[in-house]
Parts: sequence; structure tokens; C-alpha cells
Amino acid sequence: MKSEEQMQPETRRFLVLGRVGDNSLHRSWIADRTVARNWDLQLNAYAKDVSRCQDGDLPPVFDYGTKWDSIARHFRANPDLLDRYEYVMLPDDDLLMAAGDINRLFDIAVEHDLTMAQPAMTIESYLSHAVVLRMPGFRLRYATFLESMACCIKSSYLRTLLPMFERHFTGWGTDLIWAMLMRAPAYRAAIVDAVPMTHTRPLYSGPIYDTFAEGKVDPHEEVRSLMACFENHPRGMHVYGGYLNDGRRVGAFEARIRNAVGLFNIAGRSKLPWNTARLGCAMLLRAFTRMGYQPEQLRAVAGSEMAVLGIGAPPRHPGQDRRAAGGPVSLAGVAEKHLTGGMSA
Repeated sequence: MKSEEQMQPETRRFLVLGRVGDNSLHRSWIADRTVARNWDLQLNAYAKDVSRCQDGDLPPVFDYGTKWDSIARHFRANPDLLDRYEYVMLPDDDLLMAAGDINRLFDIAVEHDLTMAQPAMTIESYLSHAVVLRMPGFRLRYATFLESMACCIKSSYLRTLLPMFERHFTGWGTDLIWAMLMRAPAYRAAIVDAVPMTHTRPLYSGPIYDTFAEGKVDPHEEVRSLMACFENHPRGMHVYGGYLNDGRRVGAFEARIRNAVGLFNIAGRSKLPWNTARLGCAMLLRAFTRMGYQPEQLRAVAGSEMAVLGIGAPPRHPGQDRRAAGGPVSLAGVAEKHLTGGMSA
């Protein structure tokens, strides 16, 4: 075990709080000792073998709850961490990442003044949503969806999300909304293609799903419950701009066309080939039907749980214009829903 002096050798700007178990891959994150890290590692552990959780820069914390309620308790007990560090990354323990790549994620988040960012998934990854697959040619893509397994969040914003983590501990559904709960969310959340990560565990096979089964918790109901709290959630997961590797900024149309072509090119090698190709079709459709789209802050339904917690924009007043929340169903909208499978793309 590291001594207290070894655990805090220098002041770093960023924190990686890994939620780790007995088979954690977190040692791959710090394996390259030649890299001067700009981040500290702390382990929030559910491991039974405590000896596997002693290689962080800060002392480990053992919490045998689920990821999100454990993280909420962690920061409730240690609020100074959110004052000390500018950004916090919250990775799962089944991810392969390199120390230098994590450095780069934090640097890009600062450079582009992002509130949220995540690495892009390599083609070898087990994945739920093809939108997070790494796209050749891009440095980053602005998106309305960032997955919960390795998100990097500005500390001031993370503080506002803790009440949601405490109440929706499965984590299901939070990644559909958290990039749009901030004020003026456009261009504040991005999938960073310059930073790769590999998700090594097959879907729905981690110990968390045993916990759900034992507690008779239905994560799909968590999704429905959260989505019902907001009246203006956009259909689908949108990419609406980005930066290319050459530094050029691209708007929604070019970003979607490039993203669609990239998805078609890699669909056959993806672990979700049909979903990947289908999302490519949806991207092409959106390039022409959602040209002017930019995300707006999600608006809580009056009396809903999120409205009571003060998360998202306040509810509308009676009689206020409701056009942004709905409107007539268009043929393009019907086609997009069919291509994306509702919220799945």
C-alpha cells in the first residue's frame, strides 16, 4: 500500500474516480510510468479483495452499492474534491485506456470549454450505441448523448447531478438526458474521437445486473421514469457538429454526412453491425431534415421529480407557447423513428 506521502506527490488539475471490482482493468490506465499524468486516480471500490485497490493516488473508498449512488455518496462525503479538481472522469472498470489518452481527454475538454466529454469506442468494443464508435477524421463530435461508462464532467456541473444519481442509481436513462440538463447545452458535450477506449466486457454481464435482479429493479422502468420528467427531449441521439483532425470546424450537415459514411465503412466490423448501419442511415436523413438543429436545455414537467429537484429548465407557465415540445408529425419524423428505433440510435 502506498504511503500518504506517495499518494499525493503533486497537485494535479483533474481526477479519475474509478468504480472498480476484483477484475478491474484500472492498472492499464496507469501502466505507462513514462507519462506525466495531469490527473489523480482514486478508486471507489466494490472489490472483495482490498489488496487490488491500493494503487491510486488518493486513498481508496470501499462502497458496495451500485455505481451511481456510490459516486453520489463519495462526493457528499468529500465535497472538497469537487473544489480541488476542475473535471472528474467516472470510468467503469472494464475499460482499456492509456494514461496519455486520458491526459488528452482532459486537455481537449479544457481547450474546447466542454462541460462533458467521453472517449470514443474502438471497433473492438462491446457497445450499446453505435453513435459513440470512433469516427476516422474527427477530433471530436458534438452530441446530445454521452454514455455513462466513462464520462468526464466539469466538477461544477457534476455537483448539480448528484441528486439525480442518488435517486436513479441504475444509471439507465441518465446518459440520455445529462448532456442537455445544463443551461445553453449546445457545443458543451462531445464524443472525443482523438481519445480511444475499448470496452472489454460483453453487454449485460457485469455484477451490477445481478444486483438489479436481486433487488427486482427494472432499469427500463428507470429510463421511462426519467424521460417522463421532461417535455422537450429530442427523438434520437444527435450529432450536430464537430472538429476534424486538421483543426477545421464542421457544422451539422458535414458532420452527419462524414459520420454516416464512417458508420457504413465500419458496420461490418462492429459488434452491432445492423445497428451501426441503421444509425448511418439515420445520420444521412438528419443531415437533410435537421439542418438547423441545436440542443436546448431540457424542460422539466411541472410536478415531476426532476422539477422538484430543480434539475433542467423550470416548467412552462400555463398558456406558454408549447411548439418546441411537439408539433405535427412529419413524414421525415416517422422515417427517422423507424430508422433509429426510437431512442436506440
